[in-house]
Amino acid sequence: MKEKIGNLLNESQSTHILYSYNDRNRYLQNAIAYVLEGIEKGDSIVLIENERNLNVLLKQLNNQLTSDQLKKMHVISNFDFYQSSGSYHPPAIYEQLTKSITPFLENDISFRSWTNVEWGTLEDPASIIEWFETETDRAIHEHNLTIVCAYESEKMPDHLEDALKKSHGHIMTDEDIVISKVYSKTK
Repeated sequence: MKEKIGNLLNESQSTHILYSYNDRNRYLQNAIAYVLEGIEKGDSIVLIENERNLNVLLKQLNNQLTSDQLKKMHVISNFDFYQSSGSYHPPAIYEQLTKSITPFLENDISFRSWTNVEWGTLEDPASIIEWFETETDRAIHEHNLTIVCAYESEKMPDHLEDALKKSHGHIMTDEDIVISKVYSKTK
């Protein structure tokens, strides 16, 4: 998968990737491949992830990266990121995103982001998530960013997945990355 990620990113200056995952172990392997490929290319990494996965990812990355490379890792708890206003509130989350990436943009530091999107106890977050992902797609193209938005497939309703494919230029699974056939670039 690391090679597929590398090929995609060599072809695209910026992209918004929807990763609908089924297998947590494959998910962790793919996150590590994405981080390693980015570090090898000289990018900094913004990793927005849950604590359970962070423990595994950071342990493995600590074994594979030098101390200088580890300094390029910027880790944010996805709970803190998505619940910064006390609830899953898209404008507050978008403000968190802006706050997280502004130092990179202002200092012309190349970076990529991997985000594990979770919404806690919200029953049907589709309209909230759709708004946020559309705004994120706009920012991606405005600033030439590369961002993976990962969702656990089992917890994602079909109508949400269908909607998200429209705001992500690429679709990733545990085994592959393809161009979204229904993507509509946000203006």
